[in-house]
Amino acid sequence: MTDKIYGYESITKVSGEVKDNSFNPIIYKSKTKSSRQDRFENILFNKNGTISNIEISKDLSSDQINLQNTIINNYRFFTDPISQLVQYFVFQTDSERIIIDGINIYEISSNTKNIENLKSNNPSIYKGNTEVIDLVFPFFKGLYKENKKNNLEVIRIYSFEKEKIKIPAKFKIKSKKFIANLHLKEYEILQ
Repeated sequence: MTDKIYGYESITKVSGEVKDNSFNPIIYKSKTKSSRQDRFENILFNKNGTISNIEISKDLSSDQINLQNTIINNYRFFTDPISQLVQYFVFQTDSERIIIDGINIYEISSNTKNIENLKSNNPSIYKGNTEVIDLVFPFFKGLYKENKKNNLEVIRIYSFEKEKIKIPAKFKIKSKKFIANLHLKEYEILQ
């Protein structure tokens, strides 16, 4: 994945289980490499959504570790961002858990907007009608920094249905600093 602001590569692996129309993560591993930094976040979840272990590449002071532990204990039940996106596309519902990505915790709310046609000049491999959903962030908190601000304003997702699964063809990410468009280049549905 590359945008015009920074070149970066991000690899994320999530494993978990589906139970009662909810995707519940057990392992979340993310590694990002950019021209500015290399970082990783590894989170292990218990089956009930509590965190059994969290490891990040950033060196933390004892105050930052205490803040992290306080926040995690206050909110208790978590999911990761990829699992929440899977939840939207497979079950069309929000998770009942707070999202944690290793650096921040937050909530995402979805608002279905309308149908929009992705035309042939669109760089996505998909052309045609898409359902448009806006994701907004009613709650956001940094795990290691008091009063950390969320620069993300909205993530607009354009998705189409294939074999009863909603597949994102395009993401439009709008922040206070930039607007980025990410387009689907290929996909595979495994049975």
